[in-house]
Amino acid sequence: MAVGFNRMVVLLLVAAATLWRCSSAATYMVGDSLGWIDPPNANIYTDWASNKTFVVGDILVFNFATGRHDVTEVTKSAYDSCNGNNPISTESNSPVRITLTSAGNRHFICTIPGHCNNGQKLSVTVRATSAPTPQPSSPAPSPVPVSVPAPSISPEPSSSDRSPSPTPSFTPSSPVPSRAPTRQPMTYVVGDSLGWSVPNNPTFYESWAQDKTFVVGDILEFNFVIQTHNVAKVTKDNYGSCSGESPISISTNPPVRITLSEPGEHFYICTVAGHCNIGQKLAVNVTGSEATTPPPSSDTVPSTPSPATAPPPPSAAPSVRTSAFSAALLAVAVALVY
Repeated sequence: MAVGFNRMVVLLLVAAATLWRCSSAATYMVGDSLGWIDPPNANIYTDWASNKTFVVGDILVFNFATGRHDVTEVTKSAYDSCNGNNPISTESNSPVRITLTSAGNRHFICTIPGHCNNGQKLSVTVRATSAPTPQPSSPAPSPVPVSVPAPSISPEPSSSDRSPSPTPSFTPSSPVPSRAPTRQPMTYVVGDSLGWSVPNNPTFYESWAQDKTFVVGDILEFNFVIQTHNVAKVTKDNYGSCSGESPISISTNPPVRITLSEPGEHFYICTVAGHCNIGQKLAVNVTGSEATTPPPSSDTVPSTPSPATAPPPPSAAPSVRTSAFSAALLAVAVALVY
């Protein structure tokens, strides 16, 4: 009995350590607002990583203009010589998310000619954990059995002693009006893999938005190269004339995430000279909800409402915390069996 109890304590401590390590994982935007670009300073990414502690489970996010850069993982020697031949892996569609799954050194470069030599390269050292794992405590003493007196049972009263329960009264109520069906907010990456850039076709963004339904709560994400483009919200007149004067708002640091907070038409342009006229402009029509339900008519006879069945909650994507918690439960189950 004592051996089984001690084993359970050890397994619980190991599971708790696993849960703590997984829940502390962080996501890093490489270069922060600068993103992953051909940098003006050759030491930018070295300096960016120098004050950070990366541990197993952390995520690196590389934001860049698709088609202008890539993220290639290479060996240490290939990193030093900026050699993109025989890469470990290559990703070319932004944003690139890389999970640091093991301890050690990881090396990333851009293989576009000249970019790595200019400083578009990143080396990170990954630790197994950011803090020491808790050590198992000394074995706990075996539990001492405690005798519990049996509770006294009073005789059940006879049927003559029981008072009849009052019959509950029921008053019909008006039916509860049904709510308009809605959907979860969606995030749209403007232009998909092209991102927010000067398009080859002046109607590209118009065509991109044409087959989509935007509702209040949805998010537009604009990915672009910093200092090359911007996102300005303008009036309909300024949208038509490509005028950037007196914008409603303007954002210059990618990625720009705009929540569609009210229904109606919304207009966005790039105010860099000539870009809007070439087609870097977007108009979206936002509806209040995905669908509406007509209200009940006034001559409806009140009836007894049936219990409303709540819609099932949306299934959440499995998270690291859930996996770790499941591991803890599994450890408890194993300990109880043995």
